[in-house]
Amino acid sequence: MGEIIGLRYSLPDMISPQPHPEEELRLRRLGELGILDTPPSETFDRITRLASRLFGVPIALVSLVDANRQWFKSKVGLEARETTRDISFCGHAVAQDEMLVVEDAPRDARFADNPLVTGPPDIRFYAGALLRSGDGLALGTLCIIDRAPRDFGEAERSLLADLAGIAQAELRRVGILETLARNLGRDRQMRTILGLLPDAAFACDSRGTILATNPAAKALFK
Repeated sequence: MGEIIGLRYSLPDMISPQPHPEEELRLRRLGELGILDTPPSETFDRITRLASRLFGVPIALVSLVDANRQWFKSKVGLEARETTRDISFCGHAVAQDEMLVVEDAPRDARFADNPLVTGPPDIRFYAGALLRSGDGLALGTLCIIDRAPRDFGEAERSLLADLAGIAQAELRRVGILETLARNLGRDRQMRTILGLLPDAAFACDSRGTILATNPAAKALFK
């Protein structure tokens, strides 16, 4: 049994996504972004709105896949903020490490019994282009969903990949800013602690390079 938004479901024959070949490192990279469970972002919302309009689909998502769920940084046409990973289409895309296109879900053995296909939001068509970390690990997808089957040719796949590239660049930008903020916070904390110590003290990196000193240490070199 599983559960989504308070509704329990059974998975008699459904094929759940497998872990990524480098799952531990992938999850570490996802955590380093510092973006999970953050508020909506207008930049990402513009991308999903654009995807919905360009492809004429009711649902578009920026989806990040963590250990147990897929969480939506941005969503158009869907109320849920997340689903469990075991029923996620995006989990399959991350596992196979390439764009996933499902033109008619009930005819695909992996998804025919999926509760997102047999019930709301009644997925028939899905296409998800990967969002990768700086070292190439799949973190999630920019995906589009329709309630009717459809063909998805090379030109459309290329367009979705280009949009995903924009979302991926924004993810990396946010991750860089988060890293800088964390490091700045640690630097301030380190200097505050050093300033409170009465005796000479130094903060060094792993190579022994002095990063900061307190007033008592500076007095030694006068």
